[in-house]
Amino acid sequence: SSSARKLVRFMKSPTDSRRISRVLHHIEIHAAEPLDLAGLATVACMSKYNFLRSFRRSTGVTPHQYLLGLRLRRAAQQLCNSTAPVSSIAFDAGFGDLSTFNAGFRAQFGASPGNFRAAHGRLIAA
Repeated sequence: SSSARKLVRFMKSPTDSRRISRVLHHIEIHAAEPLDLAGLATVACMSKYNFLRSFRRSTGVTPHQYLLGLRLRRAAQQLCNSTAPVSSIAFDAGFGDLSTFNAGFRAQFGASPGNFRAAHGRLIAA
């Protein structure tokens, strides 16, 4: 039936899963670098449209949302475990400007980076 064909068309294929897995690994390694949809689609050996659709179906988020979340989680870890300035942590995580980092961080964690560090930091006094 046509509904069965539609379902098969939207199911994840093993090939798509391997491609998305390869992209996730690439993002993990290069998260602090500028990454764009075209480049990630190239890593997946897919068109931008098919890559975006497959990525979202596999992960539940867009590549941009995934990358942003990864960068924010890494920054949160650094805030807890280092004395580096917030601006350095933001730039090292791959954010181009501090205001974007601060807004994204507050949205993700419900606190500013400084307040998050004060509440969750596990620094040992030297």
